[in-house]
Amino acid sequence: MRGLVALRGLIRKEFRQIRADRAMIPVLVLAPILQLFIFGYAATMDVTRARVAVLDLDDSPESRALAGRLAASDSFEVTAQVQTAAAAETLLQGSKADLAFVIPAGHGEAVTRGEPAEVQLLVDGTESTSASIGIAGAGGLIGALAAEAEARRAFSVGTPPSVDVRRQVLYNPDFKSRFFMVPGMLAIVLLIVTLIATAMAVVKEKELGTFEMLVVTPVSRATLLAGKLLPFAAFGLLDSILVLLVSRFWFEVPLRGSALLLLAVAVPSVLCTLGLGLLVSTISRTQQQAMMTALFLVMLPLIYFSGFVFPIESMPRLVQPLTQADALTHLLIVLRGVMLRGAGLAELWPAIAKLTAIGAVTFAVSVALFQKRAA
Repeated sequence: MRGLVALRGLIRKEFRQIRADRAMIPVLVLAPILQLFIFGYAATMDVTRARVAVLDLDDSPESRALAGRLAASDSFEVTAQVQTAAAAETLLQGSKADLAFVIPAGHGEAVTRGEPAEVQLLVDGTESTSASIGIAGAGGLIGALAAEAEARRAFSVGTPPSVDVRRQVLYNPDFKSRFFMVPGMLAIVLLIVTLIATAMAVVKEKELGTFEMLVVTPVSRATLLAGKLLPFAAFGLLDSILVLLVSRFWFEVPLRGSALLLLAVAVPSVLCTLGLGLLVSTISRTQQQAMMTALFLVMLPLIYFSGFVFPIESMPRLVQPLTQADALTHLLIVLRGVMLRGAGLAELWPAIAKLTAIGAVTFAVSVALFQKRAA
């Protein structure tokens, strides 16, 4: 009973300190929402209105149909009709075009006879991600035209086309990158709020000398840690709910699974990030040192190895096993599985089990080291 009274007093003290720091509330509540909007709008990999230069050396109905299809597409914007390949390359070199379509002479005749018809695509490779997506979009458009031409030719001679491919894209049929980015922001929000805020708050107490005063009080270290960490856990869960609501009703990212499962999974995630924040505070003496340690030695490696920015499958084979020790890796699997695919506990229990184990081990080790350092 005495421990609960002490814990309630510590939690009340922590909330008073947070409220007294005018910069803390915006960081804990507004910053995660701002980051969500930044990632939702700015960090997009969708190819929309890519600037295209067209060089038509054939000037046939088929080549003009290809140029017209490009102009009518929502993914491309024909900004120039050039007369030479050098002119197209000049536009790319001057960053006045992102892609250049070169339709060679004889293109129309080849399409009419059903022979392979070549189209050259010049791409500015300095933006490799946009370039690869642009190539895929252009390839899909050209493939659709070729299929239409084959279907017309087969209809005219009375034979069916050789291949009829019908695709169905599940869960994200429009390939919207925000469906990929926004769920990941839930994980990043938990990481930022609970890790950095916890580390900074504990180190600030050390700088002011008040933490040593708390240590020598008759309150147990477990109660002291709980009183220090629980308010930031509450802010982390609150931010998760806010980000989830904004992503659902503003960005229209679907929530096909259970919201309760998402909130339940947030608990081991918070344990992990709180433990990391406590670990950073243990090895840091100043707030500046804590911020640099949290950012460069903890946050960036966790984000990079999680698959949020770079696909895990593209990493070297020697590095890929390290991603399994990253809590964000498994949290992203759960978030995208629940929100986009509507997966449940039966499908996601391996990722949830790994996340829970990592969170429990990280928190236990951090508490043990912290208590040893404070002793």
